Amino acid sequence: MADIPLNVRIALLRQHGSFVQAYSAAVQHNLLHYGDERGFISYKKIWGTAMVLADPVAPPQLVDDLVGRFVRDNPDAVFWHISRSLASCLAARGFLINELGVETRLDLASYSFAGKRKRNLRKAASRMARLEYVTKECSLASVDIKEVKAVSDLWRRTRTFSRRELGFLIRPLVLEEEPDVRRFFAFDRDSKLVGFGFCDPMYAGGEVVGYSISTRNRPDVDFMVGHALKRCAIETFQKEGKKWLSLGLSPAEGIEDQDFVRDWLTRRALRFAYTSRLFNRFVFPMRGHAVHKRQFGGITEQTYLALHAAPSLPHLLKVFGAVFN
Repeated sequence: MADIPLNVRIALLRQHGSFVQAYSAAVQHNLLHYGDERGFISYKKIWGTAMVLADPVAPPQLVDDLVGRFVRDNPDAVFWHISRSLASCLAARGFLINELGVETRLDLASYSFAGKRKRNLRKAASRMARLEYVTKECSLASVDIKEVKAVSDLWRRTRTFSRRELGFLIRPLVLEEEPDVRRFFAFDRDSKLVGFGFCDPMYAGGEVVGYSISTRNRPDVDFMVGHALKRCAIETFQKEGKKWLSLGLSPAEGIEDQDFVRDWLTRRALRFAYTSRLFNRFVFPMRGHAVHKRQFGGITEQTYLALHAAPSLPHLLKVFGAVFN
């Protein structure tokens, strides 16, 4: 089956891309796309396993048929960061379903910065004013791309995997104009770039209804820069009447695994990663992500992982191949 052209994917995205990973599934490089002009599934083939990213970008009434065809053609498949509705569809086809962690969304129509939990968001505005930092929305053409890359490189050096951009579950940084992506930048008193936030759109019925945000900043500047970027985005989108701002996934947060037949080893692996100090320090700071997102007081929604084949551990480990490939 030939891959689906980008213009077809974008058209489908604008009609059915209401979930946080939809934009990444449609445009991320190195992904394959199964389907046709009616809808598609995004995935990578890692050592014989189809690693699927998120829900299909398709009309709801066509999802079951599309998933059925995909699974018949790719019987060795793992679905990552999927919704409860797709989890139910896959459970009916014999997949084991595990909770993956919660996604945090802010309901922009009712969101406010009041309350003890959001004190860092309030502090961010006053801190930036005192430091004479400026946070604003800009196009890529209006900033120095070399400065953006330099900030990103410095930020990435503070991560465990510092030598390259990660992919698949995390959309890699793209330093070129993209349809409907919004960008916010923070500058110090000397107009030097110190941080940025890129916002991928979420759609409904051809309109942008919200965004997901990812921020990066220089490690030598005030840590409140990230909060200030998010606050600037929140206030901007509220004025425009947008519905949602997603802060993304908190892996392994809030896992209970009570609603589906689960894989016990997957549950143990996720719980171990979440509670292990060594894993959080040297691999991925799961607890730190969860604590950061709780500060915003948003709405949380569980996401899921679906496995079809045993043994499960090799299939779980293949996600590292997807992330690094």
